[in-house]
Amino acid sequence: MKRLKTVFLLLIVSLILSCDTDRDDIDLSEAEARELNLIVQQGEWKISEYIFNNSNETANYSDYVFRFDDGNILSARALSDEVTGTWRISNDSGDEFDAFDDVDFHIFFSSNGKLGELANNYDVISATASQIRLRPGNTDSSTTLTFSKR
Repeated sequence: MKRLKTVFLLLIVSLILSCDTDRDDIDLSEAEARELNLIVQQGEWKISEYIFNNSNETANYSDYVFRFDDGNILSARALSDEVTGTWRISNDSGDEFDAFDDVDFHIFFSSNGKLGELANNYDVISATASQIRLRPGNTDSSTTLTFSKR
């Protein structure tokens, strides 16, 4: 019985110690979201890779140039097309739709055309000053979207 109490006590102590009560991971996500907001608004971007359900769709967007402007205005222009949408970057502390504590990149076009297909809530896989890699927040690993600085 004494051994059972000791095991139980050790289990309780390890559970208490393993609980992460600080907000360092959330604070990091907030800082990453602020930094990405600054990066994405600097210059023009192109889609350098768009894999949708394991199919390379990059060529469908090769003529578009994207600008992520103040006020969360997203513009995409090509020779014969110009579409306006919205964008937003946020830190996600997890919810019932996206349980991961990460940075999210939201893209919305009301167009029913090919730009409308890009509308999604993405998780940021990686981001540098010249490239941003995204994956849909629903963890569909067969879809990725990569923007590269023009």
